[in-house]
Amino acid sequence: MNMLVLKKRIVKVLKKRIAFFFVNNVFYGTFPNFWPIKRNLLNWAGMEIGSGAKIVGPVRITGDLKVGENTWISTGFTVHGNGSVIIGSNCDIGPDVTFLTGSHKFGSHERRAGVGLSFRIIINDGIWIGGRSTFVGDIEIGKGCMIGASSLVNKSCSDDLLIAGIPAKIVKKL
Repeated sequence: MNMLVLKKRIVKVLKKRIAFFFVNNVFYGTFPNFWPIKRNLLNWAGMEIGSGAKIVGPVRITGDLKVGENTWISTGFTVHGNGSVIIGSNCDIGPDVTFLTGSHKFGSHERRAGVGLSFRIIINDGIWIGGRSTFVGDIEIGKGCMIGASSLVNKSCSDDLLIAGIPAKIVKKL
């Protein structure tokens, strides 16, 4: 790794740590004056947070994140792994929602976690996600869906569905 690449990587990591410190420890909560500050901090740290988006905090994000306009992200929002999460506009995300954007292929019996994988999770516009839901793998959730609280979503689904359960299944068409 050459020195310029190393410097850029260090700067990127420092920006994220500074932004997360302020979002999670100084500006957390639902005070209206904090919304634009948190958006600006996260954008400065390399995420893409749309205008009008409200992020309560604390958050933990190790991968890439893009959030559309006027989306609400409640407390305890987490992105684990080195993949990406794309969230549309006008979404509401309950507390303690987790996106798992990394995993492994099956390895040998000496070490079952084989070669690492990165996933992209897409949450389209107008979606409501109940608290403590978890999303896993390369999946896309259609526009206008509702995800029941504490669901494990591991498959893509089309527009306007209520899905819930472990694993999540279609409950009804909206």
